[in-house]
Amino acid sequence: MAFRNIAEPATFTGDAACASCHEDQYAGYQAHGMANSFYHLNAETAVEDFPGPWVRDPNGGYEYRAERNGDRFVQVEILRDASGREIHRLEREMRFVMGSGTTARTYFDESQGYLYELPLTWYTQEGRWDFSPGYRVANKRFDRKVPERCMACHNAYPEAVPETGGKYISIPEGISCERCHGPGSLHVSERLAVPEPVSEVDSTIVNPAHLAFERRLDVCQQCHLHTTVSLLKEGQGAFDYRPSHDLSSWVAMFASTEPESDDEIAVISHADRMKQSACFIETLAVGASLECTTCHNPHQGFRTSGPEYFNQTCLTCHQPAELELVAAHDASANCIDCHMPKVESSEAPHSSFTDHKIRVVSTRDERANSLPTERLSELEPDQELVAYRSAGEPAVYQAMAYVVLGRRRGDVPMMLRGADLLDGLAGEEELFGEAHFLRGLARLQTGDARGAVPGLQAATGADGEIPERLNALAQAYEALGQNRATIESLYRRAVTAQPARADIWVNLGRFLEASGRVDDAVDAYREAVRQEPWLPEGAYNLGTALARAGAFDEARAYLLESVALEPRNPQAWGNLGAVYGQMGAPDSSRYAFEQAVELAPRDPVALGNLGAFLLNVAEYDLAIEYLDRAVQEDPGFADALANRALAHLRQGERASARLYAGRALEAAPGHALAGQILQEVN
Repeated sequence: MAFRNIAEPATFTGDAACASCHEDQYAGYQAHGMANSFYHLNAETAVEDFPGPWVRDPNGGYEYRAERNGDRFVQVEILRDASGREIHRLEREMRFVMGSGTTARTYFDESQGYLYELPLTWYTQEGRWDFSPGYRVANKRFDRKVPERCMACHNAYPEAVPETGGKYISIPEGISCERCHGPGSLHVSERLAVPEPVSEVDSTIVNPAHLAFERRLDVCQQCHLHTTVSLLKEGQGAFDYRPSHDLSSWVAMFASTEPESDDEIAVISHADRMKQSACFIETLAVGASLECTTCHNPHQGFRTSGPEYFNQTCLTCHQPAELELVAAHDASANCIDCHMPKVESSEAPHSSFTDHKIRVVSTRDERANSLPTERLSELEPDQELVAYRSAGEPAVYQAMAYVVLGRRRGDVPMMLRGADLLDGLAGEEELFGEAHFLRGLARLQTGDARGAVPGLQAATGADGEIPERLNALAQAYEALGQNRATIESLYRRAVTAQPARADIWVNLGRFLEASGRVDDAVDAYREAVRQEPWLPEGAYNLGTALARAGAFDEARAYLLESVALEPRNPQAWGNLGAVYGQMGAPDSSRYAFEQAVELAPRDPVALGNLGAFLLNVAEYDLAIEYLDRAVQEDPGFADALANRALAHLRQGERASARLYAGRALEAAPGHALAGQILQEVN
């Protein structure tokens, strides 16, 4: 049947509107993990051990610890130098928790409407702190925003700012009743007016019990189905799925191997594993299919229930006295332990999940390794991405999937494979805007700006005011040296369409600064910092531009903020050293230049800056050492050659001064300092 709250305009009301009439269901749901999927961390909701141990990133050297200061919970990041001295400290507040705590609790801070994931997660099953999923491989520090696709499954739908990739006006707490029942305003208004519906089934709100079997499963699978790649269909947003809709009308899903292969399953999907069970197959044949809600009551929590909670469902079909005696089938036996073993997932360390393929597991080894999680996201060169739900999925989505997966992995051949497929399709049919955009973006991000232009032009033509597309086309034109007015216009259209895009404000500022318009660049960088104060590139570029404009006090403040946000940026340290030099603070200047060299010991600019500083404080031998290292890295580095000539001259070594001044002039004819030195020594 068609439910009117899906077919007609209706809005979300929140769970409080449900509670007054559906007291029992509402009260039971509050104990369910879904109702507790996202919430504020406070003294009442805290269950973790504080302070935790220091957890060290083996790749970058950062160390992290969770701490509690009264009612405030923070994660602290530090760096130490070779002697063990702390040289960097940054902390973020643990404002929100994602996860009911059955498996893990991950934490988020908020700034200007953006949620930022924090590096440490509390793994409930083992009672320990460790890196959040993915962070041990690639530590995003405090910079990982929560995009809409993630929020869509871990919480009720928020009020999102469009085209920002994760900025929210308001954030609810916990998955709501309306995720499974659809928006409730129509139901509330009609039932308040007339308490009882005229028909047996109330059409004002979705009741999944009255959906077709596959659509009932889709209500669960909107979040409990994870394929190698899933793409929103054209015209669909992260928060657009409604119960009763076919899931494949919302997303296109692709797996790295054929999903029918039991040995090579490429997804974590409770429902699809369930479908491989004899229990499912045999009950389907008699028209009483096993499904998610056979075992899981969505209005009731089960975390604290014992094994009998699920055993009772098994016993409706399987009587212990009638079962083959492989193991003890007495009243105390736990069906789940043997027939649905828990499996560790590479995507969630220190955690395990229940494999929903019900079967007889013959050995302990098979129970421990029953699901090949390590290859869930792998795609070998000779493998294909295949449509997961529908064999008739348009080829354009498969091509897009290659680009998306290639970008996620930094796999250039895969990105180009997708771009080539999209180019071929563009010659045969009319592609929609996002397909054109990915076609162009793949070329741009693999260094082919000219090849990117046709796709990006077509994408902006399909929808001319999507900031991401305008930004990419501006970058392609900039790389090709196209008309500067056109490039500026594209950047300005992008930030006009969505002023919250701090990254595009930075790109605009960088373009203006390269054009010699430093004051205009400063304005753009200021807007970037205002929109996103925790964006390291914003503070760095603003501080650098202010230094160029001679505003050294303000430049110092922003460069200090830049190195606090990103302490491993040698350019920021180098620019900070130059600013301190202009302000007459030699000790601070020296420290900043030394930090730059420590971070980039083969960077000729960092080496040259420290060498020039040492020259200015009359440490000539040490200056020559660093200037020599700079020239070894860049033999044509005229400033370093000229400064070395000056160091030799000040030590009375006129022949060496003549030699290096001459080399500087060979590298840069007309170099002023080198010319002055030659005049003096000749």
